[in-house]
Amino acid sequence: MKIDPTVKKETLFVGAVTLVLSMLMQSVFLIIGRWDLSVLFGNLLGGVIGVLNFFFLGLSVQKAVSSGEKKAKEIMKASHAIRFALIIVLLAISLIFQSVFNVIATIISLLFATFGVYLRAVFNKDKKKQAKSGEVVTDENTETAGGDEE
Repeated sequence: MKIDPTVKKETLFVGAVTLVLSMLMQSVFLIIGRWDLSVLFGNLLGGVIGVLNFFFLGLSVQKAVSSGEKKAKEIMKASHAIRFALIIVLLAISLIFQSVFNVIATIISLLFATFGVYLRAVFNKDKKKQAKSGEVVTDENTETAGGDEE
């Protein structure tokens, strides 16, 4: 299956937001004197899980849209179950190997992707308002997957 350009674009946006927030979190841990290598590894684990979760959600939506309504519901239900199970397993790994992964950093960075989705929805709302008022909008595609997070 070919990946839709919108899925790529939105995943890159979520990944960029996750990267920026990850750097900010690393700085906070450093400032409060709690930084060690486990914070970095926990941050990487949580950030990657969050972005991959969003990417697989986008692929599931893409596949569901191209199928019938009944099949689409099945696809989304299965996708949700698999993605949720993957998150639980990876968080369990973080808990088991606490000397390698800082659990707090893992959980916080897991939420960065969700924040990126909501941030994208805010940006798109502003673009739609500008388009309605007659202002020039530089991005041709104002419709995104943002806000469709489960």
